[in-house]
Amino acid sequence: MKKTALARYVLSVMTIFLLFLGVANAGTSTFKLIKVILLPTTDQGGDAVSYDPFNHCVYVSMGKTDAGGVVINADTNALVKVVRDGLVRPYGMAFDHQYVYWTSNKLEHSAGAGNNTVPEKKSRIFVVNKADWKVVNVFDTVGSGADGIWVDQKLGRLYVAMDDSNWIDVYTLGKAPKFVGKISLYPETGHGPDLGVLLSARHLLYMPDDSWEEKINLLNGQIEDKTNVAPYFPVSATKHHPDTKGQIVDPENHTLWVGTTGSRIFVFNAGNLKVLKQLPARAGIDQVAYDPAYHLVYAFESNAKGFNVYNARTMKPVTFVSTGYGKTHTGAVDPGNHKIFVYVGEAHAVYVYQPVHD
Repeated sequence: MKKTALARYVLSVMTIFLLFLGVANAGTSTFKLIKVILLPTTDQGGDAVSYDPFNHCVYVSMGKTDAGGVVINADTNALVKVVRDGLVRPYGMAFDHQYVYWTSNKLEHSAGAGNNTVPEKKSRIFVVNKADWKVVNVFDTVGSGADGIWVDQKLGRLYVAMDDSNWIDVYTLGKAPKFVGKISLYPETGHGPDLGVLLSARHLLYMPDDSWEEKINLLNGQIEDKTNVAPYFPVSATKHHPDTKGQIVDPENHTLWVGTTGSRIFVFNAGNLKVLKQLPARAGIDQVAYDPAYHLVYAFESNAKGFNVYNARTMKPVTFVSTGYGKTHTGAVDPGNHKIFVYVGEAHAVYVYQPVHD
């Protein structure tokens, strides 16, 4: 009896494990819309979306005119807080255990020649306390055009991509970050950096800049490798070459997935930045997200009114999920519950999807 009971117990545990393994690796057939979170904005714009594993929150940068940042509880899908306090034209956000660091580019008008006024971009970082969601500090950046932003807690550094200056500002962390230097990017002129990805375990920052993808060693501030995607597209005498955009690192397969404005996503070797594969997208890609448990890569595309899904292991397309509205160019994934939080600008909302497996 004891041996039989033990055998049944072992079989039961193995069955549960195999079922779990099957779910984790099963092919995704559909994505179910489980929640529409309406946002207090009339602007169809908006920028980055990020998931914070420290507090299971999703941060959303709203539009450019009636701007502000939004905090969403990823477990309950509830809107927790709208952060304004002067947070106008928000872009990227990064976070540590205590603070959210939000980039902002406000257009201000200063006196010009005669009675004319000249628009001037003021790039700032807003430091938001996660305990009460209050802005505790605002400071001007050294460079211009603050966009993507990343935290390396091991190095105690805050990295800010400066779109207009075409370099990376480097600051200390905390309530009152201090400027400690900058990292030059390549090329010196062009469309500038965007939403890269930081691999803190190796102190590497993968950065899109113009049509280039580059790997930066944060220990010495040097570009270790770089690759230009422009040669992979047809030459056009009238149009600018496609730009590299948002991206993710798949550490298991040692790959880097990089979206482009040219309706393609590139898969690079994360070590030497050699192109392994190109996959089609329905439109230009802005932000990319990744669910490591399901091995799914999400590419958010504004003009396609939805997002493409790819299998990171097979490096093949899975499906396209339509939101029905445009300006669907940013999103994030909670890898714990596998929800996809998609900013849908024309609907003035965040759509929450849940993958449904066969």
